[in-house]
Amino acid sequence: AVVSTQSTGKQMDAAVISKSGPKKTENVTLQRTEFSLKDTFKCRREELFQCFVNPDRMKAYLRGEADVDPRESGKFSLLAGAITGTYLEIQPEDKIQQHWRFKDWPADMFSSVTLTFKDTGSSTELTLHQTGVPQYSLEQIKQGWTRYYFQPIKMTFGYGSGSL
Repeated sequence: AVVSTQSTGKQMDAAVISKSGPKKTENVTLQRTEFSLKDTFKCRREELFQCFVNPDRMKAYLRGEADVDPRESGKFSLLAGAITGTYLEIQPEDKIQQHWRFKDWPADMFSSVTLTFKDTGSSTELTLHQTGVPQYSLEQIKQGWTRYYFQPIKMTFGYGSGSL
């Protein structure tokens, strides 16, 4: 379960896209926002870190293809292309930064994801911070991180506290 979920409520820069209908064009402003999630995993920091860079581990908990090139400027595609992006920075066992997009977003729209891994002694605390998320996708994206990443990682590798 998510230890703390917090939406900062900050409005990010707005992106303007055009929608073309059969005989009209209308501009739509997409409000962008950010959020943070924290969760605790009963494992060593390096084990949890590998769940975000090791293709075999990713395939196991995603239960599908994970096409990843885990190096700076390396690309990734997950869940049959539903999520794509680029690794911007990888600090082994400490931090991962990505350009991240959901397939339903406009083609040139990416958000920024930062994952930080903190050893707490008996477990690892993962903090996720995502900026540039379209407001209309906020709840879907937050729930997706828990449903498709955090919970399956705990269940697949036994990193949960025993009560999910």
